[in-house]
Amino acid sequence: MKNITFIGSASGWGAQIRETEKGPKAFKESGVLSSLDFPWTWKETLYPLKTSQEVTLSPGLETLPYMEDMCVRMSQSVEETLQQQEFPVVIGGDHGIAMGTWSGVTHHLKAKGEFGLIWIDAHMDAHTLETTPSQAYHGMPLAVLLGFGEDSLVNLLREGPALNPAHICLIGIRSFEEGEAALLKHLGVRVYFMKDVQANGFKAIFEEALDHVKQGTKGFGVSIDLDGFDPTEAPGVGTPEPEGLKAAEVIPALSLLQHDPFFKALEIVEYNTDRDKDNKTIFLMRDLLSAIFSRKEK
Repeated sequence: MKNITFIGSASGWGAQIRETEKGPKAFKESGVLSSLDFPWTWKETLYPLKTSQEVTLSPGLETLPYMEDMCVRMSQSVEETLQQQEFPVVIGGDHGIAMGTWSGVTHHLKAKGEFGLIWIDAHMDAHTLETTPSQAYHGMPLAVLLGFGEDSLVNLLREGPALNPAHICLIGIRSFEEGEAALLKHLGVRVYFMKDVQANGFKAIFEEALDHVKQGTKGFGVSIDLDGFDPTEAPGVGTPEPEGLKAAEVIPALSLLQHDPFFKALEIVEYNTDRDKDNKTIFLMRDLLSAIFSRKEK
């Protein structure tokens, strides 16, 4: 297995609740990394031009320069990591950073439109400024990656969308608005709602999703928003939604990613240390990483 390389995204500018900017530092300093049994390095933590402690901005266009800057630098950092034959793991920070993560991966692999993505989340994150009630960019990254949104974000590294809707799967969805749902339905994106997970089990859904994102692609990635999990297991998030995924189901299934040569990058986002309780969310992050990268014999 390649060396695992962590990249922090210390930004909350994509969210209404900005404390996710503290997430990477809190995770890195928690001590859980020392318990991991696989080789890793912490490449860097990217910080915005200014934090929410330094300047007050409303969600939406006021934050666009900050989002664009963070996403450009993240895309470059991810691409550098892949060039060095290492495996990038992005730790957030709000989910808006996904616009940078996956732009960088697809650019490096020369896989624009030929890359698969599994999006584990309570939300669809497929709004545009025209459909979003909050104006927050962490509700828009999937739409941007599919070519819908601000030109500066859609065309981050090269012109046109990074992803093809035919190669995307969303899992755990249970909170969304009409506008984003209509977009994904129009594009034919595969969505597994929480009711589907409850009916069929996470493992069966995840196996289907893996098969789907590998068909006709040069690789795939996984984006995990911690609010995809039930708030009792991941309280440290900005936008918790009840009746979410259970770690006891998800963690064993993620071991399917081990040693998969088509698995190219991972991100775990929306960690809000101010809202965590008894380090539950930190420990969940540790367990997710261990399930995916552990070298222990099963």
